Amino acid sequence: MKRIRTSESFILILERGEELHSTLEKFARENELSGAWISGLGATDDLAIGLYNFEDREYVWKEYKEPLEILNLTGNLSIVEEESVWHIHGTFSNKELSAIGGHVKRLVVSVTCELHITPTDSSLTRRLDEETGLKLLDEK
Repeated sequence: MKRIRTSESFILILERGEELHSTLEKFARENELSGAWISGLGATDDLAIGLYNFEDREYVWKEYKEPLEILNLTGNLSIVEEESVWHIHGTFSNKELSAIGGHVKRLVVSVTCELHITPTDSSLTRRLDEETGLKLLDEK
């Protein structure tokens, strides 16, 4: 991982073989972040994405082991039960240029992944929402 510090944000450049979430967790610890917004693009060939099924209250996951362009990553960093958690969604395209997307569970970089991270002024927190079964952003 390479990093560039701007006046109010960071640019991270992930290299071939780096896993998105573990790299971001390390970055958040090193920079003492407890809230941030993220966007990015790049390429992967090892991806697991999913969709939350409200009826069953669980995620349905699908894995892709093929070259994919990362058209967009967007998400945030928040605190859940005193742990930092990255919540990231993504849109990807395959060799037919068909788009797929969902909640990113795993993403391993195949060429590069360029991320823009903007820390928030205060911590973001999540709490369990009984109606949906999800931990949603909430006030402190």
